[in-house]
Amino acid sequence: MRATLAALAAALLLLPAAAVARTSEPPPVPAPPMGWSSRSLGCGVSEAAVRQAADKLAPLSPYGYRYLIVDDCWLAPQRAGGALAADPARFPSGIPALAEYVHGKGLKLGLALSAGTRACAGGGPGSYRNEAADGAQLAGWGVDYVKYDWCNVPMGDFPGKDSRAVAQTLYPLMRQALGESVVFAMNNEDGNSVPWLWGPELATTWRTNVVTRPIGDTYAGMVDIWEVNQLREEYAGPGSWADPDLLQAGRGGMSELEYRTQMTLWAIGAAPLILQSLDAPPAIVADPEVIAVNQDPLGAMGRLVKTDGWYHVLAKPLKDGSQAIALFNESDRAATLSWELPEGRYRVEDLWTGAVSSTRGELAAHVPAHGAVMYRVGELREQAPPLVTVEVDPSIPGDDRPSALEPGKENPVVTRVVNTGATATLRDVEVTLAVPEGWRARPGGPAVARRLAPGEDFTVTWHVTPPSGAEPKSYDLVATAGRWTGAAVVRVATAPGPGVSFLSDLAWTNARNHLGAPKKDVSHDGNTLTLDGVAHAKGLGAHAPADIEYYLARRCSRVEFVAGVDDEVGANGSVDFEVWADGERVARTGVITGAQPARKVTASVEGARYLRLVVTNGGDNAYYDHADFAGATVTCS
Repeated sequence: MRATLAALAAALLLLPAAAVARTSEPPPVPAPPMGWSSRSLGCGVSEAAVRQAADKLAPLSPYGYRYLIVDDCWLAPQRAGGALAADPARFPSGIPALAEYVHGKGLKLGLALSAGTRACAGGGPGSYRNEAADGAQLAGWGVDYVKYDWCNVPMGDFPGKDSRAVAQTLYPLMRQALGESVVFAMNNEDGNSVPWLWGPELATTWRTNVVTRPIGDTYAGMVDIWEVNQLREEYAGPGSWADPDLLQAGRGGMSELEYRTQMTLWAIGAAPLILQSLDAPPAIVADPEVIAVNQDPLGAMGRLVKTDGWYHVLAKPLKDGSQAIALFNESDRAATLSWELPEGRYRVEDLWTGAVSSTRGELAAHVPAHGAVMYRVGELREQAPPLVTVEVDPSIPGDDRPSALEPGKENPVVTRVVNTGATATLRDVEVTLAVPEGWRARPGGPAVARRLAPGEDFTVTWHVTPPSGAEPKSYDLVATAGRWTGAAVVRVATAPGPGVSFLSDLAWTNARNHLGAPKKDVSHDGNTLTLDGVAHAKGLGAHAPADIEYYLARRCSRVEFVAGVDDEVGANGSVDFEVWADGERVARTGVITGAQPARKVTASVEGARYLRLVVTNGGDNAYYDHADFAGATVTCS
């Protein structure tokens, strides 16, 4: 046991000392704050709405969600006798009465203030030159949390100083006035104030994304903010945490899997868990084991210990000597991610499923596209089966597209079962593959492994046939091997037939366009495709930037089109056309403006699985960038 603990301690040395031990005294706020923000209500917030929110948040308080934060629009337009006052229309009973109601629910009340002359929204006063009085007033009202914004700051009063210097002058005044028992959430990153360099000595939390670009309810936006936040890991620790903004679960812009991924990344990152929606599914935001990682008393922020483009491994030391490990697959295709611990015998708990297994040092999981797995790894003190990895359609390095299956044809799909934990031999491992209704799947060989020794794998190639009329979209395939499962997403797509085909007659597999969707056989504005006065009956009309993808199944050789800015915008617009065959750019026009003639493009796509037609905005802006792929064809065998 001592050897295993020593090995685990060695693994924890991967994390910086500053993240593990920052202070000998318990912080006034022992863990990252959890709660709800009224941001989505905007200036529609009201006393009644906040009380209703308190009623809905109260059942989540046993999990740690206790801070109910009114984000702006609570202030009266003017001070009353020099003091702050609640807006009489929105909050007729006043803030002390609201605080009493919130506290009666077992919750805590938060309010937003601005370090400038006016609030960020709602027209109320800021706290500039009133910090001591305002902070004392809120503390006296029983406010437990203050989000201190960076709006309407009179920079002219600080000649020669940048926003960092001014913030370092103003923010300590409010911190001192509030006292240490009130959560102080700095919300002032404007691109120059770098709060992570000085905020940890002052604030409970400090925002890492630019305050004028709050987090949106999209996967791409969430990942961008997470990546920026992760760069500040060395500055976070007990009592002061990096804040990558609000949890988005329940808003509807991401999938359930993507919301679970955000929760995983925020939990291992020791980020504040502040909900933007009270409709967030409890299965995502109220998993006690996941929350325990976030609220761990050690207070460390998880660190990237391995990252390779789309694939990330994070580790976070925990107070009991164990550690949390997250495997995050940023890509668009399921992939197996792994991490090697020093040799030993470890207990491995999947915190989302509760499954317990064991390993001699290797951790791995077949992680869905946009998904994350989180393990708690510690000393093995009980019997547990070995960690098993079940792969479905294993990815090709560098390829993040789901595999394409053609309808009405047998398509090969591989499953692989790996005895990853290697703590025991597995016997009679039977693999099944579940496919959508109406599909057929048959194994190309034996689907049972009588013996799977430590470290060994068992591979089955399946012949999967979607029906001829299968809709061209994404589908789930799930493999089961005893108590273990793995899943992947595949896409039904039809490759072009032999000969020359107009691309506008084919179904694309993916398409992005600056405004709306790309058009078939008409321009962006719906007119006949026209370049240099010549009309084209066939082709694609786009508004740059645009990216249109087709499945070729390695059966095509050449793409041709005439590239230019449609005559409908006159001499305006500037675009740059590119042709990509899988991951290789095979043609580029350079910038073409509306005042320049169109150009013929011919590109080889020999052996490519996918074709991408890309047009960028020419390096300036997207105004008038109406791009035509006139007469676009593909030649296939």
